[in-house]
Amino acid sequence: MKSLYKIVSVATSLLFIYLFVQLLFMPGSFIKDLGLQPSEAGSVLARRASMFMLGISVLMFGTRNLPHSKTRQTICMATGITLFGLSCVGSYEYIKGTVNSSILIAIICETILWVCFGIILLKNYQNQ
Repeated sequence: MKSLYKIVSVATSLLFIYLFVQLLFMPGSFIKDLGLQPSEAGSVLARRASMFMLGISVLMFGTRNLPHSKTRQTICMATGITLFGLSCVGSYEYIKGTVNSSILIAIICETILWVCFGIILLKNYQNQ
């Protein structure tokens, strides 16, 4: 059976590579899908943010087979915090009415992933 870390790492890598492609090649469409007005400034920021998405995708895919270690725990914590932050900001913007309900899909995916990374962290702390 594959480890939870490997499954969550690959899922996170796939999510972030999808976001990379969307933000780099279709920033206006991505922004519009959220119910926002596309602009040149928004597109520039989206393309720049796409590089972070690519980096996280490569990191998660590259470390998918990493055995339990302090390094893996740190990667879990950093990625979990990033996903937690994204889900919080998305929730805030949705509640505020800035974005439309399409953000809920992102919030759900991000929440599932940060909870999984949290479970991995807690499970490994308990085993120590």
